[in-house]
Amino acid sequence: MSGPVSRESRPAGTNGPPRYLEPNVRRQQILNAAAIVFSKKGFPATRMLDIATEAGVAQGTLYRFYNSKEDIALAIFELGEIECQAKLEGIVAQGATAPPLKVVHDYVVWYARYLVRRRKVVVALFSWELDPAGRHGRDIGSHRWVAETLAGLLSRAELPSSPERVDLGRLVPLIVYSLTALSHLYEVPGKRQADDALAEAVAELTWRFLGSPELD
Repeated sequence: MSGPVSRESRPAGTNGPPRYLEPNVRRQQILNAAAIVFSKKGFPATRMLDIATEAGVAQGTLYRFYNSKEDIALAIFELGEIECQAKLEGIVAQGATAPPLKVVHDYVVWYARYLVRRRKVVVALFSWELDPAGRHGRDIGSHRWVAETLAGLLSRAELPSSPERVDLGRLVPLIVYSLTALSHLYEVPGKRQADDALAEAVAELTWRFLGSPELD
């Protein structure tokens, strides 16, 4: 990773972003802009030029960090995976003596809320997953640590209806993500209460997919 890049203040009379930013800051700026454009235009219609314009940078700057909008989408997935691992680690640590099923449930509830708050970009990226030339869901639930941790917890819970040869550690995030993507069918006002209700519905439906196991 390259070292810090010195910042350059904005020229007088301009409102654009600073010309030079540290690489990590610039990457985050681009990813934030991409999420906005994906949400507004959808993944297929988004061009690199649209992302550069939203970020307030030249296309050449964009290509210094990412080769394509697909690379940017993957980077958004990777950032999400980092957040999800950190949260699951915290839930596991806090619930060290809790029943494993309770730990999984707490994570499902948090993950549903996390995705619902970002549901516009979730819907946009899900269209990429469904695209015949897209990723076909390979990135959803693919984070090894999260998948293996969830699988271990569910194995310890010994669900009576658990099907054999099904990787529940990968399946649970896939269900939550897919249901959140389908939430575009449910138009709700832009209020926190509505989002909370939607997240609860997604978590409840996910639990039903697992056979509605009872928590101890």
